[in-house]
Amino acid sequence: MPKKQKLLSESRGNLTVIQQEAKYKAEFLAADGLPKLQKTPPNHLDSVAKNEYKRIVESVGKLPLRNLDRAELENYCTWYSIYKQTSLDLAQVQEMEVRDKLVTRLDKATKNIKGLASDLGLNVNSRMQMYTPKTEEDHKKSIKEMYG
Repeated sequence: MPKKQKLLSESRGNLTVIQQEAKYKAEFLAADGLPKLQKTPPNHLDSVAKNEYKRIVESVGKLPLRNLDRAELENYCTWYSIYKQTSLDLAQVQEMEVRDKLVTRLDKATKNIKGLASDLGLNVNSRMQMYTPKTEEDHKKSIKEMYG
């Protein structure tokens, strides 16, 4: 499995001019060379998911979300809709067997929402991680990494 790419500003070591240019070009294309995120929600989403899509698209600001991330964003919105509907259903149901199934669905939706929100930079921790510069301690290598 390949290692995660580092930004040019975070790279350590002696990079050739060609390697530096390649990293710079990759950063540029990842941030600005791809089509922007579609502003209107897709038709296949239900009304709750469409409203969540609109809310997020308005709020993303300078996050590097692009059209390639749309499927993941749609998935997030769908799980949000499931979460909201399940919460409403749970308030109406009295049977324990049905409530248990709804709680299980609610738990699954919550976990999926948290994972997708983190991937998309929609929570505080993931945004801080994106914008926090790396320190020297983050760049220390283990003996195995240094000598193979």
